[in-house]
Amino acid sequence: MNRKIKKNRAIEYMILAYAAVLMLLIGPLGIFDGTREIAGNEAVQGKTAAVTQDSRIQQVFIGDGGYLETISIYAIQNISRKVVTLSISDERGEVVFSRKVALDTYEAPGFFTVPVEFQTVLGRAYVWEISHPEEAVELGYQKTGESGLDIYGNYYFCGSDKVINEQAGENILMRFRYADKMSFPKKAAILFGIALAAGFLMLLVENHARKKKKIGEVKVQRVFQGICNPLILAGAAAWLAAVFPFSYYGGVKADKMVYTAGILVMTALLLYVVNARRDSIAPLFPSLRETVLNKGMDWLQSIFWAGALWGCIDYVNAMYNIYQDYAYRKVLIYLGLVLLTMCAPKYVFHWGNLVWLAVSSAAGYWYYRPYRGMEEQDRLAMLNAVLFAVAGLVLIQLVILIWKKKTAWRQLNLPYTILVAVFFVLLVVFRNTRGWPIYMAAAFVLLYFFYLSWEKKERFLGILCNGILFNFFCALVFAVLRRPFRAWGYYRYNFVFHTVTVTAAYLTLVICALFVKLLMQYHKSRRLYTYWTTALLFGMAVSFLLMTMSRTGYLAAAAMGLAVLVFVSLLCYRERFAGFLGKTGLLVLLVLLSFPVTYSAVRLIPPLYDDPYIFELEASDEEWALHKGDKADSENYITFPRFAYCMDVKLFGEEHSVVRKFVDTFMASTSEVSFAPEKDRLEVKGISVMLASARDAGAADVFAEDTGNIQTAADAGTAGPSEEEDDYSNGRFDIFKRYISHWNLTGHEEMGVELGDGTLSVHAHNTYLQVIHDHGLITGVIYLLLGIVSLLQMVRYALSLRQTGRLADSQRCQDPYAALPLAIFLAFAVAGLVEWLFHPCNPLGFTTMAVLAPLLTFRSKTKDTTLRGPALFNKKRVKENEG
Repeated sequence: MNRKIKKNRAIEYMILAYAAVLMLLIGPLGIFDGTREIAGNEAVQGKTAAVTQDSRIQQVFIGDGGYLETISIYAIQNISRKVVTLSISDERGEVVFSRKVALDTYEAPGFFTVPVEFQTVLGRAYVWEISHPEEAVELGYQKTGESGLDIYGNYYFCGSDKVINEQAGENILMRFRYADKMSFPKKAAILFGIALAAGFLMLLVENHARKKKKIGEVKVQRVFQGICNPLILAGAAAWLAAVFPFSYYGGVKADKMVYTAGILVMTALLLYVVNARRDSIAPLFPSLRETVLNKGMDWLQSIFWAGALWGCIDYVNAMYNIYQDYAYRKVLIYLGLVLLTMCAPKYVFHWGNLVWLAVSSAAGYWYYRPYRGMEEQDRLAMLNAVLFAVAGLVLIQLVILIWKKKTAWRQLNLPYTILVAVFFVLLVVFRNTRGWPIYMAAAFVLLYFFYLSWEKKERFLGILCNGILFNFFCALVFAVLRRPFRAWGYYRYNFVFHTVTVTAAYLTLVICALFVKLLMQYHKSRRLYTYWTTALLFGMAVSFLLMTMSRTGYLAAAAMGLAVLVFVSLLCYRERFAGFLGKTGLLVLLVLLSFPVTYSAVRLIPPLYDDPYIFELEASDEEWALHKGDKADSENYITFPRFAYCMDVKLFGEEHSVVRKFVDTFMASTSEVSFAPEKDRLEVKGISVMLASARDAGAADVFAEDTGNIQTAADAGTAGPSEEEDDYSNGRFDIFKRYISHWNLTGHEEMGVELGDGTLSVHAHNTYLQVIHDHGLITGVIYLLLGIVSLLQMVRYALSLRQTGRLADSQRCQDPYAALPLAIFLAFAVAGLVEWLFHPCNPLGFTTMAVLAPLLTFRSKTKDTTLRGPALFNKKRVKENEG
């Protein structure tokens, strides 16, 4: 950032940047896109019969081919805040839209508006129907011939006698609002004009520079400041204006305080990053040679690790076996690509592999052809074909490694390797008809083998950590755009999952990776600009975990964080106690500052993007559900008082008001009504709330064969999986006792057991009990032994970070991510006490098995002359450089 460039070049870069921003706003973001309203003469000439719970009214209209956003209907009575059901059918009788809507406030007689959001077909007839209003309502009608429009048909009334009466020549007064996007030719012309103007300005600057004999220089950071500072301040001002003067997002004082805090904190951080003084004169971006040639395979491997975790996310979100089959193949494909990146480029890009790709592509195409166009099987066949090609490449590389004797068998920690091998053998032998133990054993044995043959072992954990972070970043962008924070039904934020427990486990994994990376970066430099991205992502991950209200996630993350913080800071980095306390305080401050940023992001951005992604389990046409087209100030979005109430009820119980008291004391005005315990907190302005728990969900179980993804509907519902306000164990102790009573030596075929009340517990809610139940006591004992030994290995591996100043420590290979296995394993071990996580397609279980790889080659005591594992390769490279 301290490097200098010529002033004319700096001005040209600024012109290009602002032109790009303008083109982005006009093109993809469509700031000039608007709406158009279609309405007739609107002369009320009568009113319809009253629409009640036992009657309905229908109106025919003709679509104009645009995207219909809202329908406004003229009502005689005031039914503001009341619920009506509106559905729209096409001329073939197919329902294209249906939902219950809690109407906004309007003046009666007058128009109430219903968001519909669907694409019409030009000239096609549609019928909207209003039924089951919360209160009886009469609608105004007019003579169709006097409306001035030819898009209105007749209206029909169906009373309690079920007789449909057509009102010929009459239509309900209504208005249609369509999206009015700028046409492509017009938008292209504007974009071309911007590009032309930018080019002309750059030519002027270049021409002026040529006339000068001497051209001054300016630091690169000054260029960034000139570009970013105005954009950051303008964006912050616009968002603050939307929150306060215009109340675009609605809300009470507490909401606006949190939004403002989030906007100001993010603005301050960005301004600091752009304007912080830097001493380094290193290039802003690494050279092409360093990026592509030296670290290209590392970046690819990180992307493939992220892809494997993406497959895991798809798996735990799968509702049907076919979707789990898709996810399995994704995980295996990306893991195969990870293995290929561990091979030397000269072998990966060998002509033999190209021949195999050509042959396997042809074979895959002929295999895929019969399934093309078949529902569900089409995608499965395509994934099978890709997996076949990747598996062939992995097999070729495996043969090469064995033939060339590339595997460093002598580096193995033999006792630990034997223990891992015994566990895999028992897992497969006592799999009891399950298929996933074979997948797990085969996949991870190959991973360990390729790791053993890899010449860059010291990079493994860093690459894996970056893969986890890349996966989280992509999930974060998706969630901020398309996963809004809802107030009713799903008031516990479930991120990119449909259950909060899986969300909490995934976020705990992400926190492990970010925490280890943050501690490492903070130890290297205390300057915020060197680690601000990691710090921000860490704070946001913790904030997301807080918003899940999952006690399981809290327990696992807290236990892991405390242990790793103390261990790494005091034992590995040998920090002074005062410095340790200061760093702990900074971490707490980081979370406090990140929470309003995260909360505001998932509250303010989704209404702007306006394309919520709703899982099948979450879909509902009730009035409390969020839909595309809902206004930004809709009561279906979370409010901070509502969030505070839910936190109290979920974490502390109905009778306590810990968070609410803080909100009511410091963040509420005197005119606002708080969520007081004596009042009905499950209703706000007449909208009933689904505040279900695991006991009252009462829905059928959703079974997923042979997996750890078996859940009840309550798992995906409002209160989260198996968690109840009146029992802190959520009935788990009773489940544990039933599973213990079924112990045997060889395991069972079924995951679940019958409880005392005759219901089925689909899994044990405990990883250790589930392993014993599924695979028997013999496998369970080895599993526990492997866990204990792995923990000791991880502690000793993390201690390789110790900095004592002794010569032996300076010669020891110091993997900067040496604490990552320990952090992930602690989170897995603690969360496993109350959840089932040991599965190759569970993100936390998958990563826990992956981080065992460095332990296979680690020995805590090595002589200086016989360095092993990653240290051996470092020593070889030193010798090569000296030579």
